[in-house]
Amino acid sequence: MPEWIKTKKFLSIFLLTVVFFGLFLWAQRRETPKTVPAINSAIDRIPVSVALVSKVAVRDSFSIVGTVEAFREADIFSESEGLLRRVSADPGDHKRAGEELFRLDNELSTILRRKADTYYRQKKKDFERYKNLYSEGAIPLSAYETAQLQYEEAQADLVTVTRKNSDASIKAPFSGEVTARFVEQGELVRPGMKVAHLIDLSNVKVILFVPEREVLKFAEGRLLKVSCDLFPGEIFKGIVSAVSQKSGRDHTCRVEVLLQDSGNISFRSGMFAKVLSSANDERHAIMVPRAALVSGIKKPELFIVRHGKAFLQPFVVGREFHNNLEVLSGLVPGDSVVISGQNELNNGTRVIVIGQQKGAAEP
Repeated sequence: MPEWIKTKKFLSIFLLTVVFFGLFLWAQRRETPKTVPAINSAIDRIPVSVALVSKVAVRDSFSIVGTVEAFREADIFSESEGLLRRVSADPGDHKRAGEELFRLDNELSTILRRKADTYYRQKKKDFERYKNLYSEGAIPLSAYETAQLQYEEAQADLVTVTRKNSDASIKAPFSGEVTARFVEQGELVRPGMKVAHLIDLSNVKVILFVPEREVLKFAEGRLLKVSCDLFPGEIFKGIVSAVSQKSGRDHTCRVEVLLQDSGNISFRSGMFAKVLSSANDERHAIMVPRAALVSGIKKPELFIVRHGKAFLQPFVVGREFHNNLEVLSGLVPGDSVVISGQNELNNGTRVIVIGQQKGAAEP
Protein backbone atom coordinates (compact mmCIF):
# COMPACT_ATOMS: atom_id res chain seq x y z
CA MET A 1 0.00 0.00 0.00
CA PRO A 2 1.37 3.38 -0.96
CA GLU A 3 2.61 5.67 1.81
CA TRP A 4 0.19 8.49 1.08
CA ILE A 5 -2.80 6.15 1.50
CA LYS A 6 -1.60 5.10 4.91
CA THR A 7 -1.17 8.73 5.96
CA LYS A 8 -4.66 9.63 4.74
CA LYS A 9 -6.20 6.74 6.66
CA PHE A 10 -4.39 7.72 9.87
CA LEU A 11 -5.59 11.33 9.56
CA SER A 12 -9.19 10.19 9.08
CA ILE A 13 -9.12 8.06 12.24
CA PHE A 14 -7.55 10.91 14.21
CA LEU A 15 -10.19 13.38 13.06
CA LEU A 16 -13.06 11.02 13.93
CA THR A 17 -11.59 10.52 17.39
CA VAL A 18 -11.36 14.28 17.96
CA VAL A 19 -14.96 14.76 16.79
CA PHE A 20 -16.33 12.06 19.11
CA PHE A 21 -14.35 13.44 22.06
CA GLY A 22 -15.68 16.94 21.37
CA LEU A 23 -19.27 15.65 21.20
CA PHE A 24 -18.79 13.87 24.54
CA LEU A 25 -17.53 17.05 26.25
CA TRP A 26 -20.41 19.06 24.78
CA ALA A 27 -22.98 16.55 26.12
CA GLN A 28 -21.43 16.64 29.60
CA ARG A 29 -21.62 20.43 29.71
CA ARG A 30 -25.33 20.35 28.80
CA GLU A 31 -26.25 17.85 31.58
CA THR A 32 -24.24 19.42 34.42
CA PRO A 33 -26.42 22.56 35.01
CA LYS A 34 -29.52 20.35 35.27
CA THR A 35 -28.31 17.72 37.71
CA VAL A 36 -26.20 19.69 40.21
CA PRO A 37 -28.94 22.12 41.37
CA ALA A 38 -31.35 19.21 41.83
CA ILE A 39 -28.89 17.44 44.14
CA ASN A 40 -28.16 20.58 46.13
CA SER A 41 -31.91 21.30 46.43
CA ALA A 42 -32.62 17.86 47.90
CA ILE A 43 -29.85 18.23 50.44
CA ASP A 44 -31.08 21.65 51.61
CA ARG A 45 -34.60 20.38 52.45
CA ILE A 46 -35.62 18.23 55.47
CA PRO A 47 -38.12 15.43 54.70
CA VAL A 48 -41.23 15.57 56.93
CA SER A 49 -44.68 14.03 57.20
CA VAL A 50 -47.64 16.36 57.74
CA ALA A 51 -51.30 16.18 58.73
CA LEU A 52 -54.09 18.60 58.00
CA VAL A 53 -55.81 20.46 60.82
CA SER A 54 -59.51 19.53 60.62
CA LYS A 55 -62.84 20.34 62.21
CA VAL A 56 -64.76 17.31 63.50
CA ALA A 57 -67.88 16.60 65.57
CA VAL A 58 -67.17 15.76 69.22
CA ARG A 59 -69.09 14.95 72.39
CA ASP A 60 -67.98 16.41 75.71
CA SER A 61 -67.73 13.08 77.51
CA PHE A 62 -64.93 12.36 79.95
CA SER A 63 -63.39 9.54 81.94
CA ILE A 64 -61.26 10.16 85.04
CA VAL A 65 -59.70 7.59 87.38
CA GLY A 66 -60.04 8.28 91.10
CA THR A 67 -59.48 6.57 94.44
CA VAL A 68 -62.22 5.02 96.55
CA GLU A 69 -62.40 6.28 100.13
CA ALA A 70 -64.71 5.41 102.99
CA PHE A 71 -67.63 7.67 103.77
CA ARG A 72 -66.14 8.20 107.23
CA GLU A 73 -62.96 7.01 108.93
CA ALA A 74 -61.12 8.11 112.04
CA ASP A 75 -58.28 7.29 114.39
CA ILE A 76 -59.55 6.54 117.91
CA PHE A 77 -57.61 8.17 120.77
CA SER A 78 -57.75 7.70 124.53
CA GLU A 79 -58.79 10.72 126.61
CA SER A 80 -57.91 9.10 129.94
CA GLU A 81 -54.98 7.32 131.59
CA GLY A 82 -54.90 3.83 133.01
CA LEU A 83 -54.14 0.17 132.46
CA LEU A 84 -56.09 -1.46 129.65
CA ARG A 85 -58.32 -4.02 131.38
CA ARG A 86 -60.59 -5.17 128.54
CA VAL A 87 -60.28 -5.23 124.75
CA SER A 88 -63.45 -5.54 122.67
CA ALA A 89 -62.09 -4.43 119.30
CA ASP A 90 -60.23 -6.71 116.91
CA PRO A 91 -59.42 -5.87 113.29
CA GLY A 92 -62.42 -6.81 111.17
CA ASP A 93 -64.99 -6.38 113.97
CA HIS A 94 -68.06 -4.31 113.13
CA LYS A 95 -69.07 -1.90 115.88
CA ARG A 96 -72.20 0.19 116.32
CA ALA A 97 -72.03 3.84 117.31
CA GLY A 98 -71.54 4.11 121.10
CA GLU A 99 -70.43 0.48 121.50
CA GLU A 100 -67.44 -0.03 123.82
CA LEU A 101 -64.08 -0.78 122.22
CA PHE A 102 -61.75 -0.68 125.25
CA ARG A 103 -62.13 -0.49 129.03
CA LEU A 104 -59.42 1.15 131.17
CA ASP A 105 -58.87 0.58 134.88
CA ASN A 106 -61.28 3.10 136.47
CA GLU A 107 -61.24 2.02 140.12
CA LEU A 108 -59.53 5.20 141.29
CA SER A 109 -61.67 7.47 139.14
CA THR A 110 -64.80 5.76 140.47
CA ILE A 111 -63.75 6.51 144.07
CA LEU A 112 -63.01 10.12 143.16
CA ARG A 113 -66.42 10.41 141.51
CA ARG A 114 -68.19 9.13 144.66
CA LYS A 115 -66.24 11.61 146.76
CA ALA A 116 -67.09 14.47 144.40
CA ASP A 117 -70.75 13.43 144.37
CA THR A 118 -70.90 13.44 148.19
CA TYR A 119 -69.27 16.86 148.37
CA TYR A 120 -71.63 18.18 145.70
CA ARG A 121 -74.75 16.97 147.57
CA GLN A 122 -73.49 18.52 150.79
CA LYS A 123 -72.83 21.90 149.16
CA LYS A 124 -76.20 21.77 147.45
CA LYS A 125 -77.97 21.40 150.81
CA ASP A 126 -75.87 24.22 152.30
CA PHE A 127 -76.75 26.48 149.40
CA GLU A 128 -80.48 25.77 149.71
CA ARG A 129 -80.33 26.44 153.51
CA TYR A 130 -78.40 29.70 153.08
CA LYS A 131 -80.83 30.74 150.34
CA ASN A 132 -83.79 30.38 152.69
CA LEU A 133 -81.98 32.20 155.50
CA TYR A 134 -81.04 35.06 153.17
CA SER A 135 -84.63 35.39 151.96
CA GLU A 136 -85.73 35.74 155.65
CA GLY A 137 -83.00 38.30 156.32
CA ALA A 138 -81.21 36.08 158.83
CA ILE A 139 -77.76 36.18 157.08
CA PRO A 140 -75.94 38.84 155.11
CA LEU A 141 -75.55 38.79 151.33
CA SER A 142 -71.86 37.86 151.54
CA ALA A 143 -72.62 34.59 153.37
CA TYR A 144 -75.23 33.68 150.75
CA GLU A 145 -72.86 34.42 147.85
CA THR A 146 -70.10 32.33 149.47
CA ALA A 147 -72.43 29.33 149.76
CA GLN A 148 -73.51 29.80 146.14
CA LEU A 149 -69.90 29.86 144.87
CA GLN A 150 -69.04 26.70 146.85
CA TYR A 151 -72.07 24.94 145.40
CA GLU A 152 -71.16 25.88 141.80
CA GLU A 153 -67.53 24.79 142.36
CA ALA A 154 -68.65 21.40 143.70
CA GLN A 155 -70.94 21.00 140.70
CA ALA A 156 -68.05 21.70 138.29
CA ASP A 157 -65.78 19.24 140.11
CA LEU A 158 -68.44 16.54 139.88
CA VAL A 159 -68.82 17.06 136.12
CA THR A 160 -65.04 16.86 135.62
CA VAL A 161 -64.61 13.68 137.62
CA THR A 162 -67.66 12.08 136.01
CA ARG A 163 -66.23 12.82 132.56
CA LYS A 164 -62.87 11.30 133.46
CA ASN A 165 -64.61 8.21 134.81
CA SER A 166 -66.66 7.81 131.63
CA ASP A 167 -63.50 8.25 129.51
CA ALA A 168 -62.29 4.95 130.95
CA SER A 169 -64.69 3.37 128.46
CA ILE A 170 -63.47 4.11 124.90
CA LYS A 171 -66.45 3.86 122.53
CA ALA A 172 -67.01 3.91 118.79
CA PRO A 173 -67.92 7.44 117.59
CA PHE A 174 -69.86 6.00 114.62
CA SER A 175 -70.85 2.64 113.22
CA GLY A 176 -68.08 1.01 111.26
CA GLU A 177 -65.40 -1.63 110.99
CA VAL A 178 -62.20 -1.78 113.05
CA THR A 179 -59.27 -1.86 110.62
CA ALA A 180 -56.40 -1.69 113.12
CA ARG A 181 -55.69 -1.93 116.89
CA PHE A 182 -52.58 -0.34 118.37
CA VAL A 183 -52.73 -1.43 122.04
CA GLU A 184 -52.95 -4.71 123.91
CA GLN A 185 -54.62 -5.77 127.16
CA GLY A 186 -52.54 -4.82 130.20
CA GLU A 187 -50.79 -1.96 128.44
CA LEU A 188 -50.63 1.47 130.10
CA VAL A 189 -52.67 3.93 128.05
CA ARG A 190 -52.12 7.68 128.34
CA PRO A 191 -54.24 10.63 127.17
CA GLY A 192 -53.80 11.30 123.45
CA MET A 193 -52.57 7.78 122.63
CA LYS A 194 -53.96 6.27 119.41
CA VAL A 195 -55.64 2.96 120.20
CA ALA A 196 -57.55 1.95 117.04
CA HIS A 197 -58.71 2.94 113.56
CA LEU A 198 -62.38 2.82 112.55
CA ILE A 199 -63.81 3.01 109.04
CA ASP A 200 -67.39 3.34 107.79
CA LEU A 201 -67.92 1.59 104.45
CA SER A 202 -71.71 1.69 104.54
CA ASN A 203 -71.22 4.17 101.74
CA VAL A 204 -68.13 5.17 99.78
CA LYS A 205 -66.92 8.15 97.80
CA VAL A 206 -64.54 8.48 94.88
CA ILE A 207 -61.86 11.17 95.19
CA LEU A 208 -60.84 12.80 91.89
CA PHE A 209 -58.27 15.45 91.05
CA VAL A 210 -59.73 17.27 88.06
CA PRO A 211 -57.78 19.70 85.81
CA GLU A 212 -58.86 23.31 86.12
CA ARG A 213 -60.27 23.45 82.58
CA GLU A 214 -62.57 20.50 83.35
CA VAL A 215 -63.76 21.39 86.87
CA LEU A 216 -66.81 23.36 85.68
CA LYS A 217 -68.28 20.07 84.44
CA PHE A 218 -68.39 18.77 88.03
CA ALA A 219 -71.13 20.89 89.51
CA GLU A 220 -72.40 19.77 92.92
CA GLY A 221 -75.41 17.50 92.55
CA ARG A 222 -74.51 16.26 89.05
CA LEU A 223 -75.19 12.56 88.45
CA LEU A 224 -72.33 10.49 87.03
CA LYS A 225 -71.54 6.86 86.23
CA VAL A 226 -68.83 4.95 88.10
CA SER A 227 -67.17 1.66 87.15
CA CYS A 228 -64.48 -0.48 88.77
CA ASP A 229 -62.22 -3.14 87.25
CA LEU A 230 -62.90 -5.40 90.25
CA PHE A 231 -66.58 -5.56 89.25
CA PRO A 232 -66.56 -5.84 85.43
CA GLY A 233 -69.84 -4.98 83.77
CA GLU A 234 -71.19 -3.18 86.86
CA ILE A 235 -72.15 0.49 86.50
CA PHE A 236 -72.83 2.48 89.68
CA LYS A 237 -74.51 5.83 90.13
CA GLY A 238 -72.61 8.67 91.75
CA ILE A 239 -73.40 12.24 92.66
CA VAL A 240 -70.91 15.10 92.98
CA SER A 241 -70.99 15.90 96.71
CA ALA A 242 -68.12 18.37 97.06
CA VAL A 243 -65.85 20.46 94.81
CA SER A 244 -62.79 22.20 96.22
CA GLN A 245 -62.68 25.95 95.66
CA LYS A 246 -58.87 25.95 95.61
CA SER A 247 -56.60 24.22 93.11
CA GLY A 248 -53.26 22.68 93.97
CA ARG A 249 -49.83 23.41 92.57
CA ASP A 250 -50.50 20.98 89.75
CA HIS A 251 -53.61 23.05 88.82
CA THR A 252 -56.10 20.34 89.76
CA CYS A 253 -59.13 20.58 92.05
CA ARG A 254 -60.29 17.90 94.49
CA VAL A 255 -63.76 16.53 93.70
CA GLU A 256 -65.76 14.02 95.76
CA VAL A 257 -68.29 11.74 94.07
CA LEU A 258 -70.58 9.92 96.52
CA LEU A 259 -71.81 6.51 95.33
CA GLN A 260 -75.57 6.05 95.60
CA ASP A 261 -75.95 2.25 95.33
CA SER A 262 -72.82 0.69 96.84
CA GLY A 263 -74.50 -0.98 99.83
CA ASN A 264 -74.44 -4.49 98.34
CA ILE A 265 -70.97 -4.18 96.80
CA SER A 266 -67.80 -4.83 98.82
CA PHE A 267 -65.77 -1.75 97.95
CA ARG A 268 -62.44 -1.33 99.69
CA SER A 269 -60.83 1.95 100.65
CA GLY A 270 -57.90 2.69 98.33
CA MET A 271 -59.33 0.91 95.27
CA PHE A 272 -59.30 2.58 91.86
CA ALA A 273 -62.59 3.57 90.22
CA LYS A 274 -63.39 5.27 86.94
CA VAL A 275 -65.88 8.12 86.79
CA LEU A 276 -67.66 8.37 83.44
CA SER A 277 -69.85 10.98 81.83
CA SER A 278 -71.32 11.04 78.34
CA ALA A 279 -72.93 13.97 76.53
CA ASN A 280 -75.69 13.55 73.97
CA ASP A 281 -75.16 16.93 72.28
CA GLU A 282 -72.50 17.20 69.59
CA ARG A 283 -70.38 20.22 68.76
CA HIS A 284 -67.69 20.91 66.19
CA ALA A 285 -64.11 21.45 67.26
CA ILE A 286 -60.80 22.08 65.52
CA MET A 287 -58.52 19.10 66.13
CA VAL A 288 -54.82 18.40 65.64
CA PRO A 289 -52.90 15.13 66.16
CA ARG A 290 -51.06 15.00 69.48
CA ALA A 291 -48.00 13.66 67.61
CA ALA A 292 -47.47 17.17 66.23
CA LEU A 293 -46.43 18.56 69.62
CA VAL A 294 -42.76 19.50 69.93
CA SER A 295 -42.98 20.38 73.64
CA GLY A 296 -45.13 19.52 76.64
CA ILE A 297 -48.86 20.12 76.93
CA LYS A 298 -48.22 23.02 79.36
CA LYS A 299 -46.61 25.07 76.55
CA PRO A 300 -48.02 23.59 73.33
CA GLU A 301 -46.11 24.33 70.12
CA LEU A 302 -45.84 22.65 66.72
CA PHE A 303 -44.38 23.23 63.26
CA ILE A 304 -46.70 24.43 60.53
CA VAL A 305 -45.64 24.11 56.85
CA ARG A 306 -46.14 27.14 54.59
CA HIS A 307 -44.54 27.74 51.17
CA GLY A 308 -42.00 24.96 51.61
CA LYS A 309 -40.82 26.09 55.04
CA ALA A 310 -41.61 24.97 58.61
CA PHE A 311 -42.52 27.64 61.15
CA LEU A 312 -42.85 27.12 64.91
CA GLN A 313 -46.43 27.95 65.93
CA PRO A 314 -47.79 28.16 69.52
CA PHE A 315 -51.47 27.38 70.06
CA VAL A 316 -54.04 27.09 72.85
CA VAL A 317 -55.17 23.57 73.81
CA GLY A 318 -58.67 22.65 74.94
CA ARG A 319 -59.68 19.09 75.74
CA GLU A 320 -57.83 15.93 74.78
CA PHE A 321 -59.63 13.29 72.71
CA HIS A 322 -57.67 10.05 72.49
CA ASN A 323 -54.65 10.94 70.29
CA ASN A 324 -55.98 14.33 69.24
CA LEU A 325 -56.00 17.76 70.88
CA GLU A 326 -58.71 20.38 70.64
CA VAL A 327 -57.42 23.72 69.32
CA LEU A 328 -58.97 26.82 70.89
CA SER A 329 -56.80 29.33 68.99
CA GLY A 330 -53.62 29.54 66.92
CA LEU A 331 -54.58 27.19 64.04
CA VAL A 332 -57.30 27.00 61.40
CA PRO A 333 -58.70 24.04 59.46
CA GLY A 334 -56.53 23.19 56.48
CA ASP A 335 -53.20 24.09 58.07
CA SER A 336 -50.46 21.51 57.50
CA VAL A 337 -48.68 20.55 60.69
CA VAL A 338 -45.58 18.39 60.96
CA ILE A 339 -46.17 15.04 62.68
CA SER A 340 -42.85 13.37 61.83
CA GLY A 341 -39.37 14.85 61.51
CA GLN A 342 -39.80 17.73 64.00
CA ASN A 343 -36.52 16.93 65.78
CA GLU A 344 -34.50 18.11 62.77
CA LEU A 345 -36.36 21.40 62.33
CA ASN A 346 -35.74 24.98 63.36
CA ASN A 347 -38.00 27.94 62.81
CA GLY A 348 -37.94 28.67 59.05
CA THR A 349 -36.24 25.44 57.95
CA ARG A 350 -36.88 24.43 54.31
CA VAL A 351 -38.75 21.12 54.14
CA ILE A 352 -39.98 18.59 51.62
CA VAL A 353 -43.25 16.76 52.33
CA ILE A 354 -42.91 13.00 51.90
CA GLY A 355 -46.26 11.99 53.42
CA GLN A 356 -49.58 13.58 54.30
CA GLN A 357 -52.50 12.44 56.48
CA LYS A 358 -56.06 13.68 56.27
CA GLY A 359 -56.06 14.88 59.89
CA ALA A 360 -57.92 14.01 63.06
CA ALA A 361 -60.76 11.51 62.83
CA GLU A 362 -63.94 11.84 64.87
CA PRO A 363 -63.28 10.81 68.49
